[in-house]
Amino acid sequence: MPKKNIVFLFFILSTVFTLYGCAGVKTPKSGFLQDYSGFQVDLKDKSLLWYEAAGVDWKRFNKLMIDEVVIYYHPNARGRSIKPEDLMKLTEYFREIVVKEISDRYPVVDMPGPDVLRIRAAITDVIPTSPALNILTTASIGFPLDMGGAAIEAEFLDSETGKRLGAVVDMKLGTPLDIKGFTSLGHAKTAFQQWARELKQALQEE
Repeated sequence: MPKKNIVFLFFILSTVFTLYGCAGVKTPKSGFLQDYSGFQVDLKDKSLLWYEAAGVDWKRFNKLMIDEVVIYYHPNARGRSIKPEDLMKLTEYFREIVVKEISDRYPVVDMPGPDVLRIRAAITDVIPTSPALNILTTASIGFPLDMGGAAIEAEFLDSETGKRLGAVVDMKLGTPLDIKGFTSLGHAKTAFQQWARELKQALQEE
C-alpha cells in the first residue's frame, strides 16, 4: 500500500477510535427515573443497571400498559443535534417495536388493573452514525467502524398503585457486522429492537 494511503488510513482509524471512545458504553443517568438507589450492575452486561423490588410476583401480570416513549436527554447526551421530527419518529418506532414484539403474549391495554404491568420509558441519548465515514472505512479496510446506538431508562410499575417494581438503565452500541451502520440512526433502531426482545424474554422467564 502506498505511503500516502497508509497515512490516510491511519488518520481515519484515529478519528473513528476517538469517536468510538467518546461514545463508549457507559451508563448515563438522565434524571428521568429520579431515584437510582438500589440499582445493580448486570454481571453479563456491564452497561446495564437494573433494580427489582423485593417480593414481586411478576407472574400475576399478563397484560401491559405502555406509556408514550419520551426523549429525556442525560446531561452529556450526544444526540442533541438530531432534528426534533426524527426524534419523534424514533420514540414512535421504539414503542411500536415493543408492542409488536410482546403483544402476542402480553396484550397491550389502556386501563390499569390487578394483572396489568405499566411501563414508562425514555430515550436518554441517541448516538448517530456517520454513513459517509462507514462507507469510507469499508472501502479502505473492509468493514465500518463508526458505531451509533442509543440509551434508555425504563421502569415497571403496578398499574393500580403506581409502586415501582423494577427499572433499568442501559446503553447499546452497534457492531461492525450490522449493516444499519450505513444509515445515521440505524444502530439506534437496532438497539430498540434488542431491548424489545430482551423485555419479552425477561417477562417470559419471570
